[in-house]
Amino acid sequence: MKLLILLLLFPFLSMAQGPQPRFVNDTLYTGSGYKIYRGSVIQFNFGTERYNRFKYVSPKNGILSTSLNGNTVTVDSFKKYWVSGLNNGYIIFDGHLKRKDGTIDHIVLQMAFDRAIENSPVIPSEIIVPDEFRNRYQRDLDREKLFLYNMYKDKVIKKAVYKDMLKKLEEE
Repeated sequence: MKLLILLLLFPFLSMAQGPQPRFVNDTLYTGSGYKIYRGSVIQFNFGTERYNRFKYVSPKNGILSTSLNGNTVTVDSFKKYWVSGLNNGYIIFDGHLKRKDGTIDHIVLQMAFDRAIENSPVIPSEIIVPDEFRNRYQRDLDREKLFLYNMYKDKVIKKAVYKDMLKKLEEE
C-alpha cells in the first residue's frame, strides 16, 4: 500500500520503457512500429558491407545475400523469433525472392530487423521503409560516426562520400 502511494505521489520514480519489438498473431512489430506479416512485401536496398553484402540480413538456404540488392521478398511464413539480451530482435522466415528479371526463388532469411531498418537518416538502411519508421530511437551519434568510418575503411564508400556524410551527420 505504501509503495502504491509513493508511486502515485512520485510518478517520476516509475520508469517507462521504449518501444519493444514483438511478435503477435503472425505479425512482427519492429521497435519503430513497422509491421511485417504473412503476405507483406519487403523491399531491399543495397547491403552496407563491402561488395554490397548485407550486414543484418542473411539467407539461410544457399542464395547469396547480394541477390537481395534492389529486389523484393514476399513473406510466406515465420519460423522463429527471438530478442537478444541487447534488445536486438531477430526473425527467421520463408519467402519468395522476386528478382528484377522476373524470376522467383524460394528463400529462407534470418534478419535483425531493427538494425536492418536502421535509424539514421545519414546511413542507408538495408530495408526500404517509410521515413516515419526509421527515426524512433534515441540516436547514438558516436555509433553512427563509427559505422561511417568502418564503411570507409572497408571501401564501401569513397573518402569524399565519407566526408560529406560525416559533415551532414555533425550538422544535425
